Amino acid sequence: MKRTIALLAVLGLASVSEAALAQAKDCANPRKADGTMSETYYRGVEAANALIAKKSYNEAISQLSKMAEGGGTEYEKAIASYNLGFAYTSKEDFGGAAKAFQAALDANALPQQQHEQLMFNLGQLLVADKQYAAGSRALERYMAEACSTVSPEAHIFLAQAYAEQKRFADALPQVDQAIAKAKAPKESWLQLKLALNYETKNFRGCADALVKLIALVPAKSDYWRQLSGMFLELKQDPEAVAVLALADRQGMITSAAEIKNLYNIYMAVDLPYKAAAMMQEAIDKNRLPADEKNQDMIANAWINAREYAKAEATLKKLASTSEKGEYYFKLGAMYGDDERWKESREMLEKAVAKGGLVRPGEAYLRLAVANYSLKDLKGAEAAASKALGYDATRNQAGQWLRQIREESGASPSTG
Repeated sequence: MKRTIALLAVLGLASVSEAALAQAKDCANPRKADGTMSETYYRGVEAANALIAKKSYNEAISQLSKMAEGGGTEYEKAIASYNLGFAYTSKEDFGGAAKAFQAALDANALPQQQHEQLMFNLGQLLVADKQYAAGSRALERYMAEACSTVSPEAHIFLAQAYAEQKRFADALPQVDQAIAKAKAPKESWLQLKLALNYETKNFRGCADALVKLIALVPAKSDYWRQLSGMFLELKQDPEAVAVLALADRQGMITSAAEIKNLYNIYMAVDLPYKAAAMMQEAIDKNRLPADEKNQDMIANAWINAREYAKAEATLKKLASTSEKGEYYFKLGAMYGDDERWKESREMLEKAVAKGGLVRPGEAYLRLAVANYSLKDLKGAEAAASKALGYDATRNQAGQWLRQIREESGASPSTG
């Protein structure tokens, strides 16, 4: 029953009496109709509608079927068929409803305006009943034959029918026509435009739709995030960052997922300083927990920004509490990049001693470089020999070993 009510609401269907079918619009070549019913037909339609109101659908269908096939005028039989379609719809027999509406159309007896409305209603019914191919054909016929202005909603129904058939290229122009005709497009129309452009990989079209969605519903942070993503797809990194930065300034980046997404975009477009500062501000304002993962993200961004002093305190704190040596490794690598060799060696020795490293070979290789830079060739050789045991660092370790052994006067063989 809920489905029936929804369909009736979509169609705007109501029983049709003689008064309701008076022609109201002139056209260049309007469809002519008698427009009058005998008292017998009029009372018959009214009685059938009363049965529908009492949910006596089978009785109403039986009565209207006889009238539609009876000896009345073509106009009277068309009215009976129209109301028969309404009865079938109320009974949730949408196939029967479609046949009845089609019979009313085939009679060619309704006034132009009502004939057009019935064509539109038939298309709506078929689309709402998921008969997309038939629905699109009915709506195409309506648009081809209508002498009145086709409504934006009709274009949207046809676009939906095309989209369900994966005819995305046909659907897009219909949505565009609906948007162009409407005083203000509905959010759902712009969402459909966005989806169709995405299906056809038209990211510029997606961006245009999202700009309109943001203008219509600026409080929806998802649209800002999606627009930023589209700009990234279009290789417009500054625009991608600007969109999310603006959303952040407006207080729309609030969830942990949104904050981390903004962090990732800043990092992706080589703005690590902004990434770290934004994350730290989120922690300071209690929008993010100051947990190990978030602190690590901030430290990584500071390192990428070569803000070593800002990264140092965080990494030392994490290193002292972690069960693994990864944070000591990051400290050692950072000190090495800054040519602070003594501190680098100290941290790297702690890293390999504590273990649990993601890239142990790199830790030993960096330790070899630190020792070499401190003129500790013996320590450098020992660390490089360890690095030789890992696939990722074997080639570089071999090169360092040869150089170290040449300088120390030992055999250059790398074993």
